[in-house]
Amino acid sequence: MIKRNEPYKVEAKKGATYFWCLCGKSKNQPFCDGSHAGSSISPVKFESQKTETLFFCGCKETKTRPFCDGSHNKLKIPESGSSSFKAFVDPDGKEIEVSNHESILIASLRGNISHLSACGGVGKCSTCRIEVLEGLENCNQRSDLEATLAKRLSLPDNIRLACQTKITGKISFRRLLLDKRDVDLTNQLSNKKLESVGTIRNLTIMFCDIKGFTSFSEALSAYDVIFILNRYFSIMRDIILKNGGEINNYIGDAIMAIFGLKESRQQALRTVSSAIQMIKAMDEFKEYLRKAYGRDFDLRIGVHFGEVIVGSVGFEEDKKLTVIGDTVNIASRIEATNKDSETRLLISDVVYDQVKDFVTSKDFVRLKLRGSSNLITLHEISEVKENSLEFQRTSYEKEIKGELWLRSLPVDELPNGEKKKFTYDDKEILLINQDGVYAIENNCPHMNLPLDMSQLTEEGTIMCPYHNSEFCFKSGEVRKWIGELPADHLSECKPLNVINTRSEESYIWIKK
Repeated sequence: MIKRNEPYKVEAKKGATYFWCLCGKSKNQPFCDGSHAGSSISPVKFESQKTETLFFCGCKETKTRPFCDGSHNKLKIPESGSSSFKAFVDPDGKEIEVSNHESILIASLRGNISHLSACGGVGKCSTCRIEVLEGLENCNQRSDLEATLAKRLSLPDNIRLACQTKITGKISFRRLLLDKRDVDLTNQLSNKKLESVGTIRNLTIMFCDIKGFTSFSEALSAYDVIFILNRYFSIMRDIILKNGGEINNYIGDAIMAIFGLKESRQQALRTVSSAIQMIKAMDEFKEYLRKAYGRDFDLRIGVHFGEVIVGSVGFEEDKKLTVIGDTVNIASRIEATNKDSETRLLISDVVYDQVKDFVTSKDFVRLKLRGSSNLITLHEISEVKENSLEFQRTSYEKEIKGELWLRSLPVDELPNGEKKKFTYDDKEILLINQDGVYAIENNCPHMNLPLDMSQLTEEGTIMCPYHNSEFCFKSGEVRKWIGELPADHLSECKPLNVINTRSEESYIWIKK
């Protein structure tokens, strides 16, 4: 069978029609009769205008697919047809094999090199970055994800993300993050368990701070201050929990709350509604403070929505779940803007777009947030319209036709081509969206180690980062076992544990 990344020389005849296809069903590979055009298998039709030599190729490096010039940037295909290349890794002093369809990161890990990747190899961090010392011309072009991060960090052309880089020839590179503490913190191969340090989620973040608390607390004893703070926190906490939010942190007299972590529907509106209720509760609490202490304080709230990393920070017994990212920083700055604009509640334009039909906007401001050069529009909200909220917590389990199903992540948080972890009952599930949503147990059947760092292929397979094995994540079928055909290891081969999925009520459900 013709391999996807190998150029195929053809003496095309004038007037002839060719269907370039890798379906594997034709005896005339890489061509077929085009009979399954329009199905899930889509052959490329080509009508030759003249007699000429052409190189049909699925390498994606060319702008004139399915053709290339046949050179592949000095690509040399071994006589065995294995299409793998040598890469020298510095300072490890090791030479590893890199297949033309796998990333440098996967090949590096499989070569028993402690290569860092905090995001799990999905192009969302720079911890796997390398300096290409030789053979930069043999590296693929930056993906959109890598290009975005490279621009943000001003990375030169020879600094690449290992998780996004594939090669078409021999290279030499240096790993750039080498500190032993880095290795320990990211739980790499030294512990025989490789995994990402967090999961990307789209959440709504609320920051609430007290206005005038310093002057209030200076007039009271420390015991009275603690008593008042606990009473204040109790009131606000009840409102946040009632609206489906979670308190992530108390920072002095400030509260950081997260909405959407367990229930994603109407999360932005529930956050704004919670903020309005907190302001009303604060007005009532003021009366109590005036009667008890002859003085009071107020609050300020900022709300923003966007992508965050949900993960654990700290070490050993100090570990705790938190959210990190620009969304959190912006929410904090929005809260601080209340001071200059003399408002109590401001929400970002991103949040306003989601709730504008259900709220009353009192005013808006357009300004640059502290630490940012970009203009942002913030909206002051005065109320949530009656009967706007339809908040009913979705059950985490439900029975369908006698079978028990578990709710996992929201459908819109798993874009096509991505994979994410989901944990229940101490069992990790890997959710994969590739032309359909699939789920597998996050466990390599060869070494019983997690697969969330693995690379997905266009053929619907997942490649283990520990050894050269490949599995179909749709059926669980073993496609390659430690670098060889499954037939050679029948007594050892174990398929992936595939779990049934369904999409319902805006969530991905997995069969228990």
